Amino acid sequence: MEKKLSCIIIDDEKKDRENIRLLLQTYCPQVKILGEGWDNCSILKILSNTVPDVIFMDVQIGGYTAFEILNELKDLPSHIVFVSAHDKYAIRGYKYQALDYILKPIDFHKLIEVIQRVSGTTLKKPSISFFNPMTKKISITDAKGIYVIDIYSVIYCLSNGNYTTFILNSRKEIIISKNLKYFENKLADYGFIRVHKSYLVNLAHIDYLAKEDGGTIIMQNNDTLPISKNFKKGLYERMNII
Repeated sequence: MEKKLSCIIIDDEKKDRENIRLLLQTYCPQVKILGEGWDNCSILKILSNTVPDVIFMDVQIGGYTAFEILNELKDLPSHIVFVSAHDKYAIRGYKYQALDYILKPIDFHKLIEVIQRVSGTTLKKPSISFFNPMTKKISITDAKGIYVIDIYSVIYCLSNGNYTTFILNSRKEIIISKNLKYFENKLADYGFIRVHKSYLVNLAHIDYLAKEDGGTIIMQNNDTLPISKNFKKGLYERMNII
């Protein structure tokens, strides 16, 4: 039987907490999220009253560092995973016997690896015919050749009739002579969801959902995408929005 794990998420940025939550729900469904902390008061309260298996903790929290907050606690039996946009705190983080140090934006492969280390089990990865488990890349083919890309680098896919354009976080675009439905089926288990007849988005790159104009999505590259009425319910359910 798969071991159930619990965690808490600590970050002063709401969108970053939501991103970790979404990645865990998508790729590590056996992890139960017990709560969140975002400032000194809420963090000390949740750490004093909750004993999760894993703590995902941003290093810089407002005017404090995670280390200053941890120093106020007498005991911390949980595994700590520091999360930061910078690697300058990595050495100091390991002095607190951190399980790991993850850089933002979070690669879901790294997240899976961390949960595997805590549980001592190998998580079942979704199967995909063009996924290479050795390199953790996908291979997509066009008339010129084969592109090998990190699946997390794909922000969203855009339909152009019988063609699909991959929009990458490097601002590069790759046009493939297969329709969007083909990639919708291939990428469903990797956190991609159809939000419109023309758009297939990577949930890990959603920054904000706006309610005006029938609903739009602001992606992390600042692109604004429409939400179709036919796909809105599925999107909200997938993101656990009540």
